[in-house]
Order: sequence, then structure tokens, then C-alpha cells
Amino acid sequence: MAEHCLVYLLLHVICILVSPIPGCHSRSCDKINAAFTVGDDNATYILSGTQFIKYSFVHDSEETVGGLSKLGLSPGLVKPDAAFTMNGAVHILKRCEIFRYRMSGEATFVKEGETTTHSLGLPCDVDAAISWAGHVLAFKGCNIWKYDVSTHQFEPEGPVEKRGLPCNLDAAVQWKSSGAIFVRGAQFWKFDTVMRGPFHTDELNICSWYLCGEADWMREKRVGNMSCNGDERLCPLRLDQVTMAGLHNAGSGYDEVGFGFLNCWLQNHALSINKQMKLGIRHLDIDPCYDTCGLLGTCHSFVCGGSICPIIKQVRSFLRDNKDEVVTINFNHEIVNPEKVFQGLNRQLQTQMGPLLNKKFRQSREKKWPTLGQSIRANKRVFVFYAPVIESSPHNKLYQRYKWIHSENFYGSTWRPFSVHYGCDEVVNLTAARCEVRKSRELVEVSIIPEKGGCIDNMAEKCRPFLHQALRACEGFRFERNDSPNVLLVDYPEVDSGATSSVFHAVYHQNVRNIHKHRSQSCRVKVNAAVRVSQEETLFFIGKKIIVYSHSRRAQVGVRDAPDLYNIDAAYGVPERNAVRIVKGCETWDVDATSLLPLSRERRALVTCNLDAAVVWLSQLHTFKGCNVTTEGSDPTPLVSWGLPCQLDAVLHSDGKLFVFRDNSYWKYTGKGVASLEGHTLDWTIDAVQCGNSNI
Repeated sequence: MAEHCLVYLLLHVICILVSPIPGCHSRSCDKINAAFTVGDDNATYILSGTQFIKYSFVHDSEETVGGLSKLGLSPGLVKPDAAFTMNGAVHILKRCEIFRYRMSGEATFVKEGETTTHSLGLPCDVDAAISWAGHVLAFKGCNIWKYDVSTHQFEPEGPVEKRGLPCNLDAAVQWKSSGAIFVRGAQFWKFDTVMRGPFHTDELNICSWYLCGEADWMREKRVGNMSCNGDERLCPLRLDQVTMAGLHNAGSGYDEVGFGFLNCWLQNHALSINKQMKLGIRHLDIDPCYDTCGLLGTCHSFVCGGSICPIIKQVRSFLRDNKDEVVTINFNHEIVNPEKVFQGLNRQLQTQMGPLLNKKFRQSREKKWPTLGQSIRANKRVFVFYAPVIESSPHNKLYQRYKWIHSENFYGSTWRPFSVHYGCDEVVNLTAARCEVRKSRELVEVSIIPEKGGCIDNMAEKCRPFLHQALRACEGFRFERNDSPNVLLVDYPEVDSGATSSVFHAVYHQNVRNIHKHRSQSCRVKVNAAVRVSQEETLFFIGKKIIVYSHSRRAQVGVRDAPDLYNIDAAYGVPERNAVRIVKGCETWDVDATSLLPLSRERRALVTCNLDAAVVWLSQLHTFKGCNVTTEGSDPTPLVSWGLPCQLDAVLHSDGKLFVFRDNSYWKYTGKGVASLEGHTLDWTIDAVQCGNSNI
């Protein structure tokens, strides 16, 4: 019995030491008790329990965290009620007492005296107080008191609702030079010229505390149908079989702040992390540092990019709103001040994302990555990687203790310095060579990051047209191992994000090929029909999708919906009517080539049912079924005489040639019984993968 008590006591102590971490019952969450602004630089301190956070408005983030004793405050001020600054002194309220402190040196305070709340006209147990815009206000319940400099007393000011605030505030503080915020639980209200809110406390960028109720959703398991990183077909794939769009030097100039005239050489993206993730970024590559920023931050060369805390908050906010997404974060080998960085990262990641951190790979005996579906079901949707130095002493103690930390050594990067002075086509061969060397790593990052050749944004633009090719140059080596390329790392992904050359388009189609490779038993490539409807566009009918293919861009550019045209057998163009003739079962009918709406209600019966394909070529209709092709008005001819296999999926007439599709292969037929195998159906950069009975 004594042994059990000792174990319980040790666990209790550990929980206190590592708190605030969601799950520690002794202190499972934090509450902002009080806050104040003091000094010529308007330094802002936020108090909770036995701790304080100093907030940096330069980085809009927490700067330092520590115990109240570090500030020189009395241990008896644990969980204060409120605080305000008046006449240069900080007044901290607790129950019926007010303790007065004056700043002495940098970030330390000396007690100057004490009094009672009643002596200043205030009740006991004040909820919040603020020094702001030349006034001092105190709050309790639903009421406000205002300090009167003539009477040296707080006088009733009326109900809080007149100010647009809720009752029972936790804290209030001047925010930046002239604004103010008012906190209650996981919400806050902000006043600049008008009162606005409530906002989620995620936007306050306080990362060393877990505020009560702020993210309890992290402990919820996922139930019901789900879509994994935007595609439910990816759910059965392991992390090492999926490709993600990656942001190079994430945090290097985010939130449209940048580095001024140094942007050319230092800024790698212009949008915030949350906006990048909404576009489709799922991997963040971060250069962590400490001393350069004066806090846990990101660096690019000799310049601070900003605090890491807002990045963590924005990732968590995105995951809160998108329950079916998995992300990876690499705090990479460019790390500076690792002893400070690792300490800060562990504290902030565990506090803000503890339940989301996935440790299954390092915990499992077989060292097997979980699938996206498993990660989402368990709500373990964040995979974190630290610089390789984490495996070396003295940092390896953290690595051994926390299984959610993965070493960057798991990643093999294809990066090598190259110049784009004369273009970026070199990157394809470079990627192939590097991927062949790195193919046996647990994960592979295809890095399209030039070193020379202009400003970062211009170099990214030059390389964008080669993203598809770079992934394909790597996939063969990874497919040999039953893996895939896992990250496509780029700069400025937000530029032309909707173009077929974008990182998001390239990753989408790599994942289509990944699905076909890794789910070959349950998924297949199947084109039901293909019709060129204009000089620019061809329509591919694929299960429940009608894919719009652009001949100028040589890729899928859109998806159309026409429920009546699901799972058709064949289709061919009728140019004189600007129509597409649909064949399904034993019926045929015409639809408008632009709107895909029926031109009439009439449906005609077919002589031969359930065709494989049909096409008009050389002004004659050719129908395909089984091992034969029948030219209109003629007897069936064996497909072998055309050099083609049986059971075709679709035949497309384009530029005087026939393109013949079956499974993931296509042939080009020009006549005279000669057909040449040209490549894979998926080489057309279309999503032709159907899983089960549908194409989802």
C-alpha cells in the first residue's frame, strides 16, 4: 500500500512540474487571474496561479515565462484577483487586500506597501481591473467602478453591459499603445475604437499555458465518415505513403509583415500560416532560434522571422476547424541555440497540442507509421520532427523521454544547391539522383529550393512549372519500397495557388498516383468515356466525376457534376449539333456539349448494348465491345488487327489521332493497324482512380 502511495505521489509531483499540460489532473488547465502594464515601454505582464508571462507586442506573442518570485512578487500572491497600475506603481488585488509594488530594475518589483480594497471604495474579491486611457476601472460581477482622482476613491460606474462586456471577467489589461482586452475563460473582447468580440484566446498567442476550455476538443475521438487530408481514398495510406505540400522556412515573414528591402533574400512566403494551411499546406519547415528573436522564434540567416507561438496557435486553430487533416512540422537542422529552443518547444507544444501529438511510430515495435485514418480517428494528427542534434547529448534525454519527438534524420531531403540563372529544368534530374540515394529513408522530402538566380519569389516562379516532373522523378524509387515521396517543399506556394503548376495541384495528382500504387487491390484506374468538346477542352467521364482536361495546360483543370451521366458506357462528339452523344446500357441520348443538359427527352434504343467505347473518326462511327471494333455499316474487326487489347475503357479522338485507354495504360492509334503504347492513363494528370463502386 505504501508503494502505491509513493508512486501516486511521484506522479502527482511530475504532473505539477510539467504542467500546464492538458491531462495533468493537479493542474489540468490555467486561468488568467490578472494582468497589468507598467513602465515607459508599456511592458505587459499576465499572471496565472504561481506564474507570469511577459507579452511582446513587437512579436505579438509571449516573450518570457516564469514564477512570480522571479518578478520579486510575494508567494502569497498566488492566483491574484486583479491588478492595475496607478502613479507608476503596480497594485495587485487579492481578496480584500491591495499590495503595491514599484518596478526596480528590469522586470523586477519591490513591495512598497499595502492597503485594503475597502479603503479605496472597492468590494472584496474583485474580478478584474485595468489602467487605460488615463482611467482606472475595476470589475466585479456585472458592475464597474471607476477611480476618481479628486476623491481618491473608486465610484460605481454602472453595469458592464453598457460597455459591451460580459459579467464575471477574469482579467483586463491595456493592449498595445491605446487598446484594451477583457478576458473571460477562453474568450476575450477587444477595444480599439469600438468594443469587438468575443474572440478565441488562440489569437492572444499565449503558448506556455493551457487556458481552461481553450481546446478541450483535442481529446475528442473522431467518429463517423471522414475525409483524410481532403480525400477519403487516402485514409488507408500510411504517413510514408502520402504526399503533402510543404512550406519552406515557415514563419519567415508571415502575416504580410516581411523584412522590408530584405524581402528579396529573406522572405519565403507572405501569407499567415493559417491562410497557407487553408490553401493546402500540410507540412511546415521551420528554422528555430532563440537569441536572435529574444524569444522562441523562427530565423532566416541573421534575421528573426517572428515568434513560433503564433505558428503553433494558428496550426491548432486550423486543426480545430478541420477535423480530418493531418500535418507534419519539422523544426529543422538550421536550429540556433538548441538548448533554449528544445526547452521552449517542448513546453509550448505539449501545452498547446499535447493530445494531438502522434507517437505511434516510435512506440511501436515494428516501427510502422500509422495511416491517416488511424491518426484522425485517434485525433493524433500532428507529427513533430526536431533537428538531428536532439539525438545527441544532452538533448537526447528529451528524445528518449518524449516519443512524439521524431528526429529529422527520418527525413531524406533531395535538396542540393543549384542556380536558376538559366532556368529550373536542372531540378528534375537533381531530384531523381538525390531521391535514388535517399529512397530508403523513412520519409523523403522533394525540395525545390534554388540557392542562386534572383529573389526568392522569382526563383520560386521559375521552378513552379517543374513541380509535377520533380515528384514523378522521385516516385519510382519510393514506389520500389512501397512508399511515396512525402513532402514537396517550396517557397511562395500562395502565388498562382490555383494554377495547374502549383504545389497543391502537383501534390494532389501525386496522391492520385499514390492511391493507385498502394491500394491496387481496392482501387483501379478507369475512364468510362472521353470526348474532346473544343480546341481547348476534353471531358473525361470517370465514375461520378466529369473531369475537364485542358490541352494547353496538359492537366485536369476542373470537375463538373452531372448526376444523370454517372458511370456511362461511352460518349462521342456530334459537332454539327454542338452535342455529346451519351451511351449507357441499351440507350443513347444527346446532351449539350457546354451545359451537359439533355437536348431532348428522347432516348433511342441501341442495337448492341453495354458498349465499351465509341468514337467518331474519319467521319465514321466506331464502336468497341469485347475484342472487336465495328465501323458503322461494316462487320466487326478484331482489335488485335489494330494492335490493341480487348475490353477497352474509352477512346478519344484528338488532333486526327485516337487515344485508347484501358486501366492505367493508353495507346496512340494513327491507322493502318499500328498502335503504340504511349504511357500511363494517369500521365494525363487526371484523377481517374476509382475505389470500390464509386470514384470519391
